[in-house]
Amino acid sequence: MKVLRIDRQGVCNGAVYKNLESLRDDLCSFHSIDWDSDDDIYSLTLDQIMDYGEWDYEMITDEEAKEYTDHR
Repeated sequence: MKVLRIDRQGVCNGAVYKNLESLRDDLCSFHSIDWDSDDDIYSLTLDQIMDYGEWDYEMITDEEAKEYTDHR
C-alpha cells in the first residue's frame, strides 16, 4: 500500500508516499516556511499538519501508485 496526497485546494495533487510518516514529514517541511508558532512544526501529528494546510490522503495499492509520476 502507498499513500496518495490530496490537496483540498486542488493545487498540489498526485504525490505518492511510501507511508504516512513520510507524508507527515514532507508536509511539515513544506509548511515550515509559513509556520508562525513557537512550537516545532515537526511536533505536529499528521492530522494537525493536514488541517493546517488543508490536505487529505488516500491509501492506494502499489498498482494504483504506478499511475502517478511524483513518488516521494
